[in-house]
Amino acid sequence: MMGLPGKKNGSEKKGDAPYPFYRLKPGWRGNLAIFGLLGMLIITYFYWQIRLAEKTFTDHVNEHARMVAGLIQLNAKGAVASQNVVEEIISTFLGNSARFIDYLDAVAPFSEMELTAFASETGLSGIRILEKGGEYREGPSQWLSLDKHRGMADNPRFSHLTKKSLYCYSLPRPENMGTVLVGLTDVRIEAFQRQIGLLHLLEMLPGTGGIRYIRMEKPASPSPGSITEPIIRIYAKKADKIAEARLSLGDDILVIGMDAKQFLIRVDQLWKEFIVFSTILILSGVFFSWLLLRNQRAYLNEVQNFERRLAKETEDASLGRASASITHEIRNPLNAISMGLQRLQLEGDELNEEHRELVANLLKAVKRTDGIISGLRRFAGPVKPLLTRVYPDSVIRHILLLYKEEYSKRGITVEYRPDYTGTVSADLALLEEAMENLIKNAIEAQPDGGDIFLGLSRKENAIVISIANNGFSLSEDDTKKILQPYFTTKTRGSGLGLAIVSRIIRGHGGHLKIQVKKPGRLKIDLSIPVNAHGSGVELNLLKPSSVLPQPIITGEDHENTCS
Repeated sequence: MMGLPGKKNGSEKKGDAPYPFYRLKPGWRGNLAIFGLLGMLIITYFYWQIRLAEKTFTDHVNEHARMVAGLIQLNAKGAVASQNVVEEIISTFLGNSARFIDYLDAVAPFSEMELTAFASETGLSGIRILEKGGEYREGPSQWLSLDKHRGMADNPRFSHLTKKSLYCYSLPRPENMGTVLVGLTDVRIEAFQRQIGLLHLLEMLPGTGGIRYIRMEKPASPSPGSITEPIIRIYAKKADKIAEARLSLGDDILVIGMDAKQFLIRVDQLWKEFIVFSTILILSGVFFSWLLLRNQRAYLNEVQNFERRLAKETEDASLGRASASITHEIRNPLNAISMGLQRLQLEGDELNEEHRELVANLLKAVKRTDGIISGLRRFAGPVKPLLTRVYPDSVIRHILLLYKEEYSKRGITVEYRPDYTGTVSADLALLEEAMENLIKNAIEAQPDGGDIFLGLSRKENAIVISIANNGFSLSEDDTKKILQPYFTTKTRGSGLGLAIVSRIIRGHGGHLKIQVKKPGRLKIDLSIPVNAHGSGVELNLLKPSSVLPQPIITGEDHENTCS
């Protein structure tokens, strides 16, 4: 996804980054677009899974609703058919019983006791024989009130007296001789009807096939319309999770409640899986986009650093060629001037004291100019360290020994604290030059006395040489310029000292850090890799010597002072 960096636009201002941040956007945006597409696919997949689970469950509820409706319809038809058959059988039985009683009564009239006994033997609830004049005999006594058989006396009829729980049959006797009325209780028949009836079916079905309840309801309005397809609603409460289906069944509405617990558990599981997968996808997308952006930035920074180093080396090469030519052209006349002035000093006996002083000042000016030219050549020349194993502790002690008289004369106390006494891969001459420049600057910054702290330590795979001193009086803006060539606050300085130190340290693969943590106090940290790579050969090590004078002044931990 990461493309090659483009070329610099000619309209860019000087100092702009050659590869601005907006050119990084297509990479991570494309990466996020891919993860966004994956996210849409996951959302679509889980939505389809939820819809599939819902459809499967609703089809299951629909199937059960239709099956129960079919059972109820079959049960209703069977109940009606069985009712007709039962009534026909009872009607036949009661009719035959009435005829037989009429026959026996014609042969020999029954007494009430005989009627009671006959009813008990045949399983009848009671027998009543009405005479032509309105008199009647019955057994058992008062099994049926008199007003209940009026209107049936002249017409044979089978009837069901629900309030009395009786099936009755009235048989007119020949020649208007009266009526024979027999009755049979419907208790057992009603129990049988309940066993095969709808209510018993509605009581037995719940608990089978996930059915929680079944009931018949009357519609809220007289004409609710026919519900041909089950209307399914899911009610998810804390205790009950039910899917209710409603279906028209004749003039009533069949309501079936199905257990929806497993369905809702499956839906919750799908949502949890969706949240987990979405979270993983989002985190992965953010992480890989960040990783891609980080790699892009690192790559572009590497390209920028390479271009800066290339531009710097090109600039240094041009500066080196120019400085070599300038110093060559200037040094020749300077040498001639110097030799002429020296000859005047030696052979000019006729010169008075004022002229001799003038010649001496001119020689000093020539010498200072020569020093500036030499510094320019050192700064502009390429830094190619010849790496050897060097003891930085010995280098620091050696430079301190050289400047001991000078910093002692100015009343400057020096504290040197070496926490590392091993070696480092460095160029001995260049390292000595860097340390000499730093210590010399620290001494010259404190003409009226002060203190200097020097520290040597190791951090991971690099050594750190720290030097801190007072006498620093630059502003924050000027502090940023002290590593620039020709920037100086000294009246007689060339401004190349710290710039040369920075080039030497960078030539060793290290870096230089400047801090002003306390007003008037400057701290410089030099970091050099312990095991730098170079083309140098192994030379004799400059080891610590116990015979060297010790310029160390012990005291309290100086880190509190220079931090």
